[in-house]
Amino acid sequence: MSHNRFDFRGTGFSCLWLFIWTWVLTVMTFGLFFPWAYSAQQRWISEHTFIDNRQLVFWGTGFGFFGNWLLIMVLTIITFGLYMPWGFCRLKRWQTNNLAFADDVHTG
Repeated sequence: MSHNRFDFRGTGFSCLWLFIWTWVLTVMTFGLFFPWAYSAQQRWISEHTFIDNRQLVFWGTGFGFFGNWLLIMVLTIITFGLYMPWGFCRLKRWQTNNLAFADDVHTG
């Protein structure tokens, strides 16, 4: 069995700045900016994550996530929260479908 080496190289200050500006904009827009904030956060996490020295890349966009996010919110509200586990899985599926190794994306 092979064991992959995972490495995270992010810094606290860049993380703090990311979370400040994304959450300020999310609050100022009454939550409408959340898909873009989440996408920016996922891009930052993947840029700083390496598996066996291979960098990850996240190419999802807020616009691409907006429809999924809206569906998750509506179904969670109308089911009084019962949809939340399915919504979480839908979110994680979108996230992983937009994740790859950076060298695979650049080489085609």
